Amino acid sequence: MLAVSNLSHHYTGVNLFNDISLHIHDGERVGVVGKNGSGKTTLLNIISGKISPEEGNIAVPKGCCIGFLEQNMSTLNNETLLNETLNAVPEIVALRNKLELVNDALHNITDYNDAEYNKYLTDLESINDRLQMLDAVHYDELVERTLLGLGFERNDFNRLISEFSGGWKMRVELAKILISKPDVILLDEPTNHLDIESIIWLESFLRNYPGVVVIVSHDKMFLDNVTNRTIEISLGKAYDFNKPYSEYLLLRHEIREKQLATQKNQAKKIEETEKLIEKFR
Repeated sequence: MLAVSNLSHHYTGVNLFNDISLHIHDGERVGVVGKNGSGKTTLLNIISGKISPEEGNIAVPKGCCIGFLEQNMSTLNNETLLNETLNAVPEIVALRNKLELVNDALHNITDYNDAEYNKYLTDLESINDRLQMLDAVHYDELVERTLLGLGFERNDFNRLISEFSGGWKMRVELAKILISKPDVILLDEPTNHLDIESIIWLESFLRNYPGVVVIVSHDKMFLDNVTNRTIEISLGKAYDFNKPYSEYLLLRHEIREKQLATQKNQAKKIEETEKLIEKFR
């Protein structure tokens, strides 16, 4: 699905990435971890296309849709909560409006042998077929279920977006991304403004999501409950572990213990060699 090839990038003089390559496939839920400033958010920005890498490239299939929840949100329209969220899939909104116009036009036609009447019938069939492909019949239900899952109440639905705090606006943005069902979901610290109930709902949603999910988060339990793969960004390199977060920590600890043991053995052999050289000099 996604291919990151030979990626190198600097930021304010710091070498964030140095020739890293990754492949992420459908159904994978990837946790991206690392120290602050290691480049996790920059990696999401590069994958989303918001910024271009200095070297290397990102291969995304043609027509692939990417939904990106950033820490710094874009400005939302001052619609009601429900209308703003319904606009998550503009095509459905546009088709519904067009369907209403076609139905009104058909209602006003009296001559059923008129060529215009047959044209409207063809348009009606085409619109309904497309709406069926988009599963529009369940769209309103999906919108309501998502808003409720993220902690909104039904009496919030007709409130203006401007009435909500920044944390709740982030939930609106998250709801729109989930409702639009992109091929790739990129989430940058998604649990920062969520309560426990909403986090549990989001975990369940993402575990069953068929597309790619890439998450940057400091919430270890959230990563454990959602991800099945962990990528650690450290000192310009990407270390890939086909494990959820806790298993990755254990595996990384074992690898580092072996590396330390190897280094000690090498140091011991060097010391012994130097003593032999000195003895038989």
